[in-house]
This record gives sequence, C-alpha cells and structure tokens, in this order.
Amino acid sequence: MNSDVKKYVVSCRSCQVTKPTQRKPAGLMVPIQPQRPWEYTGVDYIGPLPRTQRGNAYILVFVDYFSKWIEVSAVREATARVAANKFITDIFAQHGSPKYLISDRGTPFISELFEHVVSTLGTEHRMTTAYHPQTNATERVNRTLKTAIRAYIEDKHTSWDKYLPQICFALRTAPHESTSLSPAMMLYGRELDTPLDLITQPSWEGMDDPETNYPDHLRASIQDAHDHARTVLTESHRRRKHYYDLRRRPVSFKVGDLVRAKSHPKSDASSNFSAKLAPLYQGPYRVYKKMSDVNYYLTKADTGEKAGVFHVANLQPFYTWATASSNKHAPQA
Repeated sequence: MNSDVKKYVVSCRSCQVTKPTQRKPAGLMVPIQPQRPWEYTGVDYIGPLPRTQRGNAYILVFVDYFSKWIEVSAVREATARVAANKFITDIFAQHGSPKYLISDRGTPFISELFEHVVSTLGTEHRMTTAYHPQTNATERVNRTLKTAIRAYIEDKHTSWDKYLPQICFALRTAPHESTSLSPAMMLYGRELDTPLDLITQPSWEGMDDPETNYPDHLRASIQDAHDHARTVLTESHRRRKHYYDLRRRPVSFKVGDLVRAKSHPKSDASSNFSAKLAPLYQGPYRVYKKMSDVNYYLTKADTGEKAGVFHVANLQPFYTWATASSNKHAPQA
C-alpha cells in the first residue's frame, strides 16, 4: 500500500511540472580549452541600441577564445547576411578560418545562409543550448563593451558607434585577467604602441642583438606568449571548474529516457496570463540523442516531434508508474 501511494505521488504529472526541485542544479562544467589563436571563436549581436546618425543600431562581436582578441562592428541590422559578410571580411580575411564558431540560437545564426557561408570556409558551427549561454565567451565581452560605451557616451546615446574603435583598442591592449597578457601580445607577439609609448620609450633602432634577427625574435616571443597562456588558461579552467562543480551535481540520461524540461514562460497581461503561476516544467520528452556530457537532443514523448537541444541543467527525470520506483532519488527530483 505504502509503495503504491509513493509511486502514485512520484509519477503524478501535475506535480512533476509544477513543483520546483530542491536539489543542486545538474551538470558539471565542461570547459572549452583552446590551444591556439582562432581555434575557437564566439559570435553574438548586441542590441537593439539607439539608432545613431550613421544608421547603426546593433553591434556584432567576434572574440577569439585563446588570445581574447575581439573584432567589433557597428551594423544597421542583426541579420544572417550581415553576420555572414562580417565573418568573411573581419575574421576569415584577416585571421583565417576558425576551427569552431560558437553562437547562440538566435535567428541570424540558425539560418541556412549563415550556416552555408561558415561551413564553406571550413569552420564547424556549434550553437549553445537555449537558456544556458555560458558556453559562448562573447556574453562576457558584451557586458564589458556595454559598460565601456556607457562610460564614453554619457547622455549622447545616439553617438555610441563613434567610440567603438577606441574601446576596442583599449580592450586589445589591456592585460586579460585569464592570461595576464594583452590580446595584442598573444596574437602579434608584441604590444601595440600608443602615442604616449612613442614619446616616452627610447628607440631601439640599431640596438638589436645582431645574432638574432627580427623574425626569429618575433617567433620566439609569440611562442613564449602562447606557452604561458596555455599554462595559465589550464589552471584558470581547473580552478573555475572546481568551484563551479561544488554547486552542481553530475547527472546523465540515456537514450530513451523520459525527462521534463524547464519552461521559461512570459507574462501576458492582455490574456491574463502570469508567468509566476505557469508550470515550471514541460514534458514529457524523450532523449533522442546524447550530444555531449551535458547536452541532449529531445523529442516529444507522445508525437516524436523534434523538441531541440537542451542543457542538462534545464532537465529533470520524468517518472511514470513503471519507473517511479526504479530511481532512489525519485521523491526528491
């Protein structure tokens, strides 16, 4: 009797989609560890912002995961065509084809046009899962850019695009906290000179070691910078993963498992719908494919219709009468 009551409560669909979980979020960190410049590149749009006198309302951001170098453009619209053209002119033409390009699942980045351009240039396009954008390093760059723009423009909100070159120069020449080196040093093996540097620093012309020519010196400088970056990035990733995982728990699903996915409803006053009163989960879904240790491709359990890719942090097991007693954590899920 007690067993049947417990199974009935655990397998109650209404309870599973409305009650919050009290357990730690699922999914340990799987850090991206680039080994060279432009191996991993992130892309994202910022905006819409106040339209400037030049007609720009968005910022397109590319960031190299290894060197932290950024390419930033003010653009009129956030479309797939603009993103594809900028990928060709700002990334491919200047730095070559990245091995991987990481974006969110925004409309410009899921279009056939953008996918065709990226794949044609030999780059593999990887997309973050919905409501879990931490994989994309441009999210942090976006915050830094918006903070810098805010400091520059004061109350001139329609002139933000005038200051992007200066802001980019500042970010490219400042030591990055994760590597302790500037993106310029990581990419070029030297710092970018400012007018103040040219005034205050002595000229080294004619003072180089005659035994070492410039190409060899530059090659050694870049190699030293990269070796240093790999070491400190590895330690940084290890440290971040350690503290991140303290607040997470390992969870794994098998193909065929039933799950419920966290919902993200939005309130609509016109239809008297409140997100605060909406179900917390949707489902059940069935695991169709395990994409990685933390990402799963789901289908709807009743129709088999594709539901998309979800991060394990947004998933919970879905229990039926047959499976309610098979998992010791079922009552806590």
